[in-house]
Amino acid sequence: MREHMPEDKSRKLILIIEDEAQIREATGDYLEDIGYRTALAGDGREGIDMFRAEKPDAVLADLSMPRVDGFEVIRTIVRESPETPVIVMSGIGIIEKAALAIRDGAWDFLAKPLTSFEILRITFDRCFERARLLAENRKYREHLEEEVDKKTREILDLERAMSITQKEIILTLGEVVETRSKETAYHVRRVGESAFILSRQCGLDNEYASNMKLAAPMHDVGKIGIPDTILNASRKLTDEEFEMIKKHTTLGYEIFSKASLPIMNLAAVIAHEHHEQWNGKGYPRGLAGNDIHIAGRITCIVDVFDALTHNRTYKPAWNIEDTISFMKSKSGEIFDPDMFETFLTNLADFASINDTYSE
Repeated sequence: MREHMPEDKSRKLILIIEDEAQIREATGDYLEDIGYRTALAGDGREGIDMFRAEKPDAVLADLSMPRVDGFEVIRTIVRESPETPVIVMSGIGIIEKAALAIRDGAWDFLAKPLTSFEILRITFDRCFERARLLAENRKYREHLEEEVDKKTREILDLERAMSITQKEIILTLGEVVETRSKETAYHVRRVGESAFILSRQCGLDNEYASNMKLAAPMHDVGKIGIPDTILNASRKLTDEEFEMIKKHTTLGYEIFSKASLPIMNLAAVIAHEHHEQWNGKGYPRGLAGNDIHIAGRITCIVDVFDALTHNRTYKPAWNIEDTISFMKSKSGEIFDPDMFETFLTNLADFASINDTYSE
């Protein structure tokens, strides 16, 4: 019987599963002598139980054993602890068994009888180095996944913050333009909310409608380039002055068209086309029917509704009845008739927005 070295948990523990007592003891003595701790099992069943109890750093197992053979040992260890090195030994049908053992998950294969115990040291050194690299790689992947998750959360938080900031900038810009033209600052908010609702009612998805909610308030941003004397005139404009007013559509388009953000691109379209008319008599390009972008047609309806039902420098607010009567008369002329019918069917929703954002 071999003498055991003093227990030292810092030394790696190797489980030896071997049904031949002489080989089991001799192998254990050698491994103890070169600095390892060992646990010994006489068959596969005992070896699996000991593996679960002791949680060794590596396993050396015979393939041909009673009750449970080495192949079942390999499969069990690989399933329960895939980073634990398993080295197998066998003396019969070496090539065939080696291939099967490696396929099942063994790390290395030794032929019995061992020609030299030194080969055990070399084999375990190699396997522990591989185990170290696998563990480091796993930790690296886990750390990388944590870092990716962390960065992803940071990016999402940043995107949310940017989205909020972008929304505030957009609304503020729209409000500045409306205030400059002595129109209500709430006008841009009502147009945005109404554009969202009408977009959804026309069958557009929520993402597009949400973009409309942000982009539509910038429909008149081109007015920033129109002189105050024209913008705030309470009298009827001359033909020349009206031509100047019409330029706000192209000015707005030029402001937003070179931006890379999709919302800004949509704002460019809306600024350009919200005064186009279904019959082709609008401006600036005289587009007609479905040649007018759907975003322009939506904004045209909600902008006119809001402008008519609120005070302007050139007119007092109209009541809902007079507003709808006028807009009905322009369906198929100024407004997309099908879209206007949808608006009319859901008129209560738009009237509610007037109440929510009242002066």
